[in-house]
Amino acid sequence: MTRDIRANPVVIRPDTSIGNNSAEADDEFLFECFVDHPALDVTRDVTNSKMFVLARTGGGKTAIIRKINKQFADTSSVIDLSGLSMDYVANSNIIRFLQSIDIDLDLFFQALWKHVLCLEYIRLRYEVKNDENSRQVFGWFRDFFRSDGRRQSALKYLSEWEGKFFITMDENIKEITAKLESKVNTELSAEIEKFNARAGYSRTLSSEKKSELVARAKRIVNAEQLAELNKVLDLLSTYDSDDGKYKKSFYILIDKLDEKWVDETIRFDLIRALIECLRSFNKLSHLKIVVAIREDVLERVVQDNRDIGFQREKYDDYFLRVVWTNSQLKELVQRRINKLYKKKYTSENVTFDDIFRNKIGNKEPMDYIIERTLKRPRDVISFVNECFQKAQGKTEVSPKIIKEAESQYSRIRMQALISEWQSAFPSLSTAFKLLANRRGRFTSRDISDKAFLDEFALNIDQRGITESDPIGAGVNCYIRDGAEVASLPLVRTLVSELYRIGAIGVKTSSGERYIYSFQDVPVISPDSIDLDTKIHIHPMLHRALNVQDEPQRSNA
Repeated sequence: MTRDIRANPVVIRPDTSIGNNSAEADDEFLFECFVDHPALDVTRDVTNSKMFVLARTGGGKTAIIRKINKQFADTSSVIDLSGLSMDYVANSNIIRFLQSIDIDLDLFFQALWKHVLCLEYIRLRYEVKNDENSRQVFGWFRDFFRSDGRRQSALKYLSEWEGKFFITMDENIKEITAKLESKVNTELSAEIEKFNARAGYSRTLSSEKKSELVARAKRIVNAEQLAELNKVLDLLSTYDSDDGKYKKSFYILIDKLDEKWVDETIRFDLIRALIECLRSFNKLSHLKIVVAIREDVLERVVQDNRDIGFQREKYDDYFLRVVWTNSQLKELVQRRINKLYKKKYTSENVTFDDIFRNKIGNKEPMDYIIERTLKRPRDVISFVNECFQKAQGKTEVSPKIIKEAESQYSRIRMQALISEWQSAFPSLSTAFKLLANRRGRFTSRDISDKAFLDEFALNIDQRGITESDPIGAGVNCYIRDGAEVASLPLVRTLVSELYRIGAIGVKTSSGERYIYSFQDVPVISPDSIDLDTKIHIHPMLHRALNVQDEPQRSNA
C-alpha cells in the first residue's frame, strides 16, 4: 500500500538536500537522477558537428561531460587541464620574448593543441600503453602507406614520436614547446639574452629593429607545423576508413576551461586556438572531441580577439547552446526529491507537490521557483535547498518559508552572477547599482539622467577597467566626451550588457514581449536600444536589489 506522506508526515531534517550545486561533487544524485536532455544525444553523436557545449555556469555542461565519460568509460578520455603543464608555456622566456615583440602565437598554440589531441587519439584508439605498443602502431601506419607518396610527410612527422604515443600530455606539451624554444634561440639568441637581462627591453627597440625581429621570428612561428598536422589527420582518417566494419566511437572530453589552469596572460589565447583548431578533427569519423565552455568565457575570448578573421558566426555550426525548458527542470527536481525521500525516509514515491503543497499567491510553487531562475539546474537546486534549510523541523515547505528562502537565494545568485561575469565585465558589481531600489519595470530613460550617470561613472574603479570591458570603455567615453555626447551610448551599453548576463529582460517595441538572454537571443546590439526601451529586472534579483514588488502578471 502506498504511504500517504500527508497523513504520515516526515519532519525535514537539517541535512535535507536534493544535491550539490556543482556537478563535480554531485555523484549521489547526478547519474541516478539524470534528465536525458536533448543536448546529450547531440553531443555523443560522432556524426554531429556540434563539439562545444555552451552554457552558463550551472547549466549542465559538466553533467553532460561526466555522463559521456561514464557511458563510454573504455573509449573516452577526460583531459585534466590542470595537469597539462601549460604554465610551462606561459613561463617560457622564449614565449614571453615573442609576446614582447607582438608576435601572434595563435599558429603555435593551434599546433600545440592539435599535436597533443592527435597523439591522445592514437593512444586511445589503438590502446597504446607503452613504448612497444607505440612502435607497433607506427609500424602499421608505415606499412599501410609505404607506397603512398602523399603520406610521407605525415609519416615523417609521426616518426619523431613513434615511441612516444603513450607519453602524457604534459610531456608532449613540454617537448613541442622545447622544439620551438630551440629554434627561436638559435635564430635570436643575442636578442633573447638582452630581453632576459633587461626589464622593458622591447620598449627600447626602434621600429626598424622590432620589424626585423618580427620578420625573423615569423619564419619560425609559421603555419608549417599546422600543415603537417593536417596531413597527419588525413592519414589517420584514411587508415580508419579502410576498416568499414569498425563501429567503436571515441571521445576526448575537455572541461573546466573557466578555471585557473594556466596563467591569465595566455589562457584566452589558448582557448581561442582550441576553438580554431578543432574543426579539422571532424574528418576523424570515429572521434568526437567535446568541449564544455561557459558563455562568459567565450565572450571574453571574442572580446580579447584582435583577429578580424575570428568571428563568432563562423563557429555557430560547432556550438551547442544548452537551454532548459520548464518541464525538464520540473522533472529534474521531481527525480531528486523522490530519490531523497526513498533514501532517507520511505521506500514509497514522494512528489514535489507532497512537500510544497500550497500556492504562492496564484502561482504554483514550482512555477514560482523557476520564474526566479535563469532556467539552469544549479539555480533550481539552490533555491529548493534553501527552502529545505528554512523548513528544518517542519513537515512541509509553506509559501512563507519559500519567501524567506528567496531572500538568501537572491543574494547568493546575484553574487554568483557577478563572479561568473567578472572576467568579461569587471565593472559589473557597480552596474548592478543601476537596478537597486526601483520598480521591477522601467525604461532606459530612467537611467539616462546626467546626475545619475555622473555618480555611476565616479563609482567605477578606473584601475579595474580593462580594454575589453565594454562598460568601462563606455564610462571612459562619458568622462572624456561629456554627457551630451556620450550619455545615450553609455546607457545603451549598460542595458545591452545587463541583458547579456541575464540580469534584465528587454522589450524594444510595444508590440513585442520581453526577451531574456538565457532563453531567447543571447546578445542584443546596443544600437537596438533607445530611451523608450522597456526593462524588466529579473525576479531572481528582486530581493537582493530591494526591487519593489509588482502585481503578479505575465512577462509578455
